[in-house]
Amino acid sequence: LHQLYQGVIKALVFWLRQVFGDHEIDARCSRMPLNHCTRIFTNGISPLSRVSGQEHREICAILMGLVVDLPIPSGGSPARLIVTVRAALDFLYLAQLPFHSTDTLDAMQASLKRFHDNKDCFIDLGVRDNFKIPKIHSMSHYYDSITLFGTTDNYNTEQTERLHIDMTKNAYRSTN
Repeated sequence: LHQLYQGVIKALVFWLRQVFGDHEIDARCSRMPLNHCTRIFTNGISPLSRVSGQEHREICAILMGLVVDLPIPSGGSPARLIVTVRAALDFLYLAQLPFHSTDTLDAMQASLKRFHDNKDCFIDLGVRDNFKIPKIHSMSHYYDSITLFGTTDNYNTEQTERLHIDMTKNAYRSTN
């Protein structure tokens, strides 16, 4: 999941910022309606540096709302761009399910296909030259990895990192 948040989503947000401009994306962030389930980035997302996985999760929660009705600056239709963003988010959310069936794996593959079928919109907009990006390629291996090794939380380091903080760092601070 780290490679999805810190790789794919990070790149996707960067490309969207290039298409629409930091000013427009940040203005939309600050105008998002208040909701107890989402974080409001009052200063936008462009000033963020060293974005954590948690912040990427929070950005994902509002990403569709940021771009859904924005016109493409060149005057083209934003339909393919919106489909691409939604497909990437669908893949991300399906990949992190705590259990899978053939239906959820098929839905994950379908969203990946939608993403690949429409991602060239960023080439058309002049944001990318190609998509020879290892983290995007690695998305094609999630189906097999989940089938072989189980859900992605089985090989996620989040829980062990938390344990490391609680058992090692805090104990060290208290004795030093």
